[in-house]
Amino acid sequence: MRFRAALTNATLLLRVVQTMDKLTKTAILKLTRSKLHLIVLTDMDSGLQLWTDITTSALFSDYRIESVHDDEIYLEFTIDNLQRALKSTQTNTSTSNQCTLRLTKKQHLPVLSLVIQTQSAMGREMVLTQDVPVRVLTPQQMESIREPMVPDGQVHVMMPSLGSVRSVVERMKSMGDRVAVSANRLGELNIRVNNELVDITTYFKGLENLNDDSVATQDGSQAAVDRAPGEYYTAVVDMKNFVRFLQSYYVAPKNIVCCIIENFALVFYVYIGSTAGFGNNGVAALNDQNCGSMTYFIPVRQQ
Repeated sequence: MRFRAALTNATLLLRVVQTMDKLTKTAILKLTRSKLHLIVLTDMDSGLQLWTDITTSALFSDYRIESVHDDEIYLEFTIDNLQRALKSTQTNTSTSNQCTLRLTKKQHLPVLSLVIQTQSAMGREMVLTQDVPVRVLTPQQMESIREPMVPDGQVHVMMPSLGSVRSVVERMKSMGDRVAVSANRLGELNIRVNNELVDITTYFKGLENLNDDSVATQDGSQAAVDRAPGEYYTAVVDMKNFVRFLQSYYVAPKNIVCCIIENFALVFYVYIGSTAGFGNNGVAALNDQNCGSMTYFIPVRQQ
């Protein structure tokens, strides 16, 4: 089992890890020939899940991976450890910086070793090594860790500015432990919280509707539409999980799609680092995976 690569975009990887740090303490790293996958499971049955895919070319050069499991490697790690290691690449800035990430062993234990080669102000070469302890998982252990298969969503709409949503939800979160997110096929989205004393709804209009004949579902079919375009579909989820999703602002996402699966889940597709904008052809850009995406699965709150 071997993995070694020159880390050329440590900033992007750090931002993704910072987002994950707001969710839980441990995560899973899956390395393949073409993609790096980061998986967060706050609760396999009822909690938020985050599945991140980033093309290796967006993060690395001279990428080499080898294993007996079809050149795939699975590692469990503590998020804070990797975050601290990646921060070292930001504090040791220099045009001559070279960062290498590799899987190795220290004292017979597996580690992800981040080696930073740089120069001091006096021109002296320096090498900084940060080791992140990991646990190697077998394919059998990964069998039970699969991205959720969800029913087709009834509505897909582009999210408004994440900053504006965060400012609203920060004021709402003290008013209830769950939040109702509603959207329709006219590009309207509502966020509502209520308790015994107050009932507050924030309205967003003029959003891009992504529900048309060119939007395919997971199995290639079209989601059933049983309501008029102006009628809403709603998912009620835990406020804490919704707030956790809003931490994705760390990656400065290019586009975020909100998918409502009524009575089942709220799903957010966060597209990162892509140069393609949605513009007048938003639906086509849904398949743009030049850099990567983060998918948040938030189950509905059961009564």
